[in-house]
Amino acid sequence: MLLVLGRRVVVGARAAPRVARWVSEKAYTIDVDGASMHRSAITQQLWSLRCDQGSCAPPAPNPDGTRHPSHARVVVRYELTRDAELRQRYESAFGTMRMGVLFEDMDAIAGSVAWRHVDDANPETDPPILVTASCEKIELRDQLSLDADYSLVGQVVWTGSSSLEIVVELVKKNAVVALSGVFTYVARHRDGSGAAKVYQIVPQTEDEIERRDAAEVKQAALKAARAAAKGKPRDALSPTQAMRVEELLADAAVLRDFPGQADDGLVLMSRTTLRNAIMCHPQERNTAGRIFGGVLMRRALEIAFATAYRFGGAEPRLVELERVEFIRPVDVGALLALNSFVTLSEQPRDVSLHPPLVHVHVQARTWRPQRRESMLANTFSFVFALPGAPRPLKTVVPTTRIEAELQVRANKRLDNDDD
Repeated sequence: MLLVLGRRVVVGARAAPRVARWVSEKAYTIDVDGASMHRSAITQQLWSLRCDQGSCAPPAPNPDGTRHPSHARVVVRYELTRDAELRQRYESAFGTMRMGVLFEDMDAIAGSVAWRHVDDANPETDPPILVTASCEKIELRDQLSLDADYSLVGQVVWTGSSSLEIVVELVKKNAVVALSGVFTYVARHRDGSGAAKVYQIVPQTEDEIERRDAAEVKQAALKAARAAAKGKPRDALSPTQAMRVEELLADAAVLRDFPGQADDGLVLMSRTTLRNAIMCHPQERNTAGRIFGGVLMRRALEIAFATAYRFGGAEPRLVELERVEFIRPVDVGALLALNSFVTLSEQPRDVSLHPPLVHVHVQARTWRPQRRESMLANTFSFVFALPGAPRPLKTVVPTTRIEAELQVRANKRLDNDDD
């Protein structure tokens, strides 16, 4: 399925960037009116596509109950050089691409790919409910420009019994992948009876086979890691990491208790915090009636960006969003409380070769004041580069065990010390 953005059609009395051309056969039916009425033109089109009464649905599954990756592939083209209004929608205050809006688009296209894959092409039946289980690392591989055109490509690369792994890539015209991310979806029966089976993929091209094989190796490694961690506390530290936590807490005692005698260039982690609370409105809901995952990712990125900007004094450039696990869904009407802070700063010896890096952790909690409830919904870990930092970054010092553990986890150089 191909979607081109970069021209206009008139909707009612209002002109807006819309789809100029569809290359497809059919789409989806959703039973949630007005789901995901986002600012992003891409997400609006993808959700309205699902609301179409079957005119753009995917082909029927293969006779043996399998699907090819091409059945569910979705391609969105950003013709930024041809449409000034579209360009403005993606322009940041610094004249660069708004990464948060791209995050929304990536999650939306991944959701559309998942829907196309699980749909049986029968207009009389409803597809299962799809839940975003996790978003693996989103990585910026090349700098983005508003003076170029891109294609956002989403496709299924691996399937389990009830789960799908979907790769989304933002590709330049020269076929260079500038931004990539991996999303995992889980299918559930609509009656609440548990996991629903999904069609197994049968790759056809060499690239599809390589992607499937790489995903299988990764899934096997994750399964082995879960088995090895069985009976242990969740996210248990390695011996080296645990030792480093104790060292950090000992060093922090000087800055906490004797600030006048502490070394220069240090700052307490608690002093880097930014907080925000946002109301969750029905226009941001997905087809399951919960807040769209892409909105949560954008909100988290925006406060993380502000935290890094405030800390380093220069425009942050996103390097990566590490793995995100969606712990709990966020309901319409909830207050989304975001707490963001710097966990680690890395100041290279030669900034002309490598820019300083800032690691930012964001906690998203849902508040229900009328019930006096507060629950952790999601956690996000971002890495930003600060190529224009006006002065060396201060070293971030944790003062609690939780802060020290977050810093140790952010420092990937310790990850393989126990291998």
